[in-house]
Amino acid sequence: MLDAEARTLLDLMDAATKAGRPKLESLPHLVGRKAVDKMSEDGEADPPAVAEVADGGFAGPASEIRFRRYKPMGAKAGLLPTLIYYHGGGFVIGTIETHDSTCRRLANKSRCQVISIDYRLAPEHPFPAPIDDGVAAFRHIRDNAESFGVDATRIAVGGDSAGGAIAAVVCQLCRDAREQGPAFQMLIYPATDSSQESGSRKAFIEGYFLSGALMTWFWEAYVPDEDTDLADLRLSPLLAKDFTGLPPAFVLTAGYDPLRDEGRAYADKLIDAGVKTTYVNYPGTIHGFFSLTRFLAQGLKANDEAAGVMAAFFGT
Repeated sequence: MLDAEARTLLDLMDAATKAGRPKLESLPHLVGRKAVDKMSEDGEADPPAVAEVADGGFAGPASEIRFRRYKPMGAKAGLLPTLIYYHGGGFVIGTIETHDSTCRRLANKSRCQVISIDYRLAPEHPFPAPIDDGVAAFRHIRDNAESFGVDATRIAVGGDSAGGAIAAVVCQLCRDAREQGPAFQMLIYPATDSSQESGSRKAFIEGYFLSGALMTWFWEAYVPDEDTDLADLRLSPLLAKDFTGLPPAFVLTAGYDPLRDEGRAYADKLIDAGVKTTYVNYPGTIHGFFSLTRFLAQGLKANDEAAGVMAAFFGT
């Protein structure tokens, strides 16, 4: 059954649409992005104080990659275990600002540093640009760990939705290249299968925030080339033939989320391959709840749970 708070939020969204607010998928991508990013910032709970926040940038594959670094309250001196975080938004919307409160909470609750990555977005930069930036960001921070205050042996990657997909791909690409990869992965309702044929994608195609029309709006911007191979593991990490050697994982899904089944399937493949994996489903809530924490208390609980699992893994 849908949680009361999720039902209330969906009703508010529906009322706003009936009152004349255009649906995101009806807008040009650049127009929709600006409006929704502001709504996303407003949808987060008030940002908690952290010990230190620093913005910066470094050279990426095509342009500068901006980042925001959060040092947790009560952090020990010296190099810190660190979560590299990729925000969600269908590879089209979202910024380090839209997930600021979430990253602050993850830092404090895990007692790990968090570095949030502002990767390039479609339609200006379609596939594989966001993936390329995500991989480049991990490699840059790993290879320059000390300058970021990072313990290079304790780097995690994580993200929600599109960001979870980037984190999963980073782990696979590093494993396949036989290079040092992340030590841990935090996958929050990750998009892992571009075939878009799962049962949950069909069951929740309308009425639960992330609709079929909205997913199409994201997809057409991100993958405009109709000849793109949907089996490309950078688009469909779930289709990998080998899941051995990937880092321990925390995988979270939401019960009324079109991406629920592919997130669960990804966790199952990790578990079947012998990868230590914690899988959690929040049955009564919707896609986006992890960062819609001003409205959905389940999101705050999920933030704390994800951070707690990472803290236990890193011993912080």
